[in-house]
Amino acid sequence: MVQFLITIHTIISILLIVVVLMQSGQGGLNSMMSGTANSMLGSSGANDFITKLTTGLGIAFIGLAMLIGALSGESNPSSESILQKDAESRQVDEVIPQEFSLPSAGELIPEEDSSN
Repeated sequence: MVQFLITIHTIISILLIVVVLMQSGQGGLNSMMSGTANSMLGSSGANDFITKLTTGLGIAFIGLAMLIGALSGESNPSSESILQKDAESRQVDEVIPQEFSLPSAGELIPEEDSSN
């Protein structure tokens, strides 16, 4: 399904490029084609049609991009962020040395010899 949408998205993007180049202005594809689009659709009809076509293709391009993004996203979303997942994957189990305990009073003061 996503591959089909990507194919349609690619075709729409190519059509959008061609239609933008056909718009009248300082030059473009329309002037290279000797005004063929103007002669077919009339002088003002071509500009209105190309403008509406550009708008429609642009809306379709953005809509398909959002749809493809939503469909190709993670199918099992979790509440963890990407940074938390990365930190957990890099986490290393380190052996923490046992904490030192203070010696008891009996260990500090030597016992007196009762043999003297």
